[in-house]
Amino acid sequence: MALQVIITAPVHDFLLETLKEKGYEIIYAPAIQYNELAEIISNAEGLVVTTRLKVDAAIIDKAVKLKWIARLGSGMELIDTDYAATKGIKCVSSPEGNCTTVGEHALGLLLSLMNRIHSSYAEVQKGEWIRDKNRADELTGKKVGIIGLGNTGSAFAKVLTGFDVTVLAHDIYRKNFESAQIQSASLEKIQKEADVISLHLPLTNLTHHYANDAFFEALERKPYFISTCRGQVSATKSVLNALQNQQIRGAGLDVMENEQLANYSPSEKAILDGLMSFPNFLATPHIAGYSQEAYHRMARVVLEKLAII
Repeated sequence: MALQVIITAPVHDFLLETLKEKGYEIIYAPAIQYNELAEIISNAEGLVVTTRLKVDAAIIDKAVKLKWIARLGSGMELIDTDYAATKGIKCVSSPEGNCTTVGEHALGLLLSLMNRIHSSYAEVQKGEWIRDKNRADELTGKKVGIIGLGNTGSAFAKVLTGFDVTVLAHDIYRKNFESAQIQSASLEKIQKEADVISLHLPLTNLTHHYANDAFFEALERKPYFISTCRGQVSATKSVLNALQNQQIRGAGLDVMENEQLANYSPSEKAILDGLMSFPNFLATPHIAGYSQEAYHRMARVVLEKLAII
């Protein structure tokens, strides 16, 4: 009987073709739901996931033949990796595969906000040609606070190198990362000095609602705020409060606490509508790590980590 792999999300053809070449039987089910996965996982040796499905102890208990779980992208918060380890299941992710595009996307959000690109275009669409109130802020010479200097934070720092900025980086897990452009900084220093703050944190118990009311109230320079990590790292209502209270100069979010817009409660919709009423707010639908190139690289990275190629 062929080794079976269940793929629960759209993937690059390279992943499918390579697994087939290695003799795997593939169940390609990019729209599969949790209960459906639980019914068929007993024969699977491998499982490929993204951010849609939770792989908890209940699923793992049913996966009696499972040897590995491959997470396309970064962040393992939906996988009970500790429990998987007790069952001898190897868990891998591929943050190296999409970090470059996340760094570029964060820069795109920031430059659009600083140069009033998206908001002034909306005015032109309405037949308005307004120049004075759309005067830009230059990025060059600014201090950029990066909170979380892992794969994506480092990629963002890299794309900033051409702008002659000073990077203030805060990461409680990394040491000795300073360079000519990157300075190690406390959170308090970033809140005091940064003209831009970009979040690149995993979602953990420590980082849930990291950017809350207290976080924004401590900001001294009214920075631009960018988040391309996980929606629940920022309290959405706190971002709205920060814009309303002029504690930040603008906000660019690629992630939301609840990304199922069709299922919003009245209070969630009111918060989102409030955010979108600000011309200095910009949101994209969790696509920062979603480039064509990253699509292929993430597949290659997980296959390499699983020693399949």
